[in-house]
Amino acid sequence: MTQSFKSEITFSKVDESLGLVFGWGAICFEKGEEYYDTQGHHFTEDCLLGMVTDFAKSDRVIRDMHIEGDNGIIKGAVVHSFPLTTEIAKAFGITTDRTGWLVAMAPEDDAILKKFASGEYTGFSVGGAFDPASVEIVNA
Repeated sequence: MTQSFKSEITFSKVDESLGLVFGWGAICFEKGEEYYDTQGHHFTEDCLLGMVTDFAKSDRVIRDMHIEGDNGIIKGAVVHSFPLTTEIAKAFGITTDRTGWLVAMAPEDDAILKKFASGEYTGFSVGGAFDPASVEIVNA
């Protein structure tokens, strides 16, 4: 059985020349500690890898801070997606104090990109499914 997830992404970089917003789609560990998102979820790296794979195979839609329906859909998509687990980082010789999911999204609307660049938008959200047995949920 799967359960829906929503992950809020705080963007890290806007590249207006490429029309991209970069950020962390989910974080598993930070400085060796389990990371809990705003919904109180800690995604294991195995769970994250499955979620990211399923998301990449589906519609890759980005929503405007979890607003459901047509009003919440940003007309764009995730165009780059990289799960960075401890094992993957080690295999690529990457040293990091954070593991999780790196993403870049491309809004089709320049007005949305400008909202990120100006700081009016501080994040975006993605949704998908996960196996609850592989996630630790705490009371947030």
